[in-house]
Amino acid sequence: MPQSTNTSITFISTQHIQAKESKELKWLILYVCIAYHYKVIFCGLLGKVLGYSWICNTLIHGVTTNHWFEQLVYLPLLWYVLYRMIIVVFGPHENEILAKTVQKKKTLALFFISMYIYATGIHFANTIEIFSRVHLDISSGPLYDQIFWIDEVLSHWIQFFFYFLFFAWLIVYDRLDRDDGSYIAIFTGLLHGLERAIGVIEGDNPFSALIFGTWILIACIIRWSNHKKKFARVWKDFFFRHGLTFGISMPIGILSYYVVFNGFVQPSTMADSSWKVVVFGAIFILTGFFSAVGMDSFLSKKSNP
Repeated sequence: MPQSTNTSITFISTQHIQAKESKELKWLILYVCIAYHYKVIFCGLLGKVLGYSWICNTLIHGVTTNHWFEQLVYLPLLWYVLYRMIIVVFGPHENEILAKTVQKKKTLALFFISMYIYATGIHFANTIEIFSRVHLDISSGPLYDQIFWIDEVLSHWIQFFFYFLFFAWLIVYDRLDRDDGSYIAIFTGLLHGLERAIGVIEGDNPFSALIFGTWILIACIIRWSNHKKKFARVWKDFFFRHGLTFGISMPIGILSYYVVFNGFVQPSTMADSSWKVVVFGAIFILTGFFSAVGMDSFLSKKSNP
């Protein structure tokens, strides 16, 4: 399909989406949804359950390999992936010139992911500081408590605030009728919901995430409105399916986790029982996917004119 050269200030009306863009987007979202689970698989299953503790708990200059990997490998790749998502959504692509309003939206999206990465940097820096004090047998006191608050509370609030705002932004402003990969959108939405559910529990901020997570559902409502409130049209839309599944599955994942593990127990503190998180995740995804596919079949029939 030829690329539109329309430079109208109303960017959202541009309907022409190249297949290669949607294909790249699916891979990018898949990375976002899966990559953080390296902690559960490598640190939890291999490290604590199977006994290969050196994988994530080896100290290098007082900091675990887990934190070094997070800062030197996981986050740089995540930054690139989120940046590419912005390019796919906002452009410019071939033969396009972005209107000023679109450039502003793109700049704000870049700001959101910059703040998210910035907050993870705060977390890393304060982790080093806390490790250094623990090695000096300093694990209490006003200064330690303040640094711990910056590390475990402030940095996580900034992370989650801008993370959910970023994805809500993409859901609202992606080009309409990106209808390729409907089941992949559902599957990645479930993965995304599970990834964030476990992530915010590990970050000890499940309640703030429930608040920020409502932005995803609000964004889906706005996207439905942008589709002129036509359900048959919006239900085919990739970002609507992904966002709706993400927005619903995350709170369900958080509440299910609370019930199964008798509270918001951080996976990193479970020691030999951390394998249960892997099993929980697998059951959650399988149950959610087959339920969503069944619901999709019903809604697709309902939406046919």
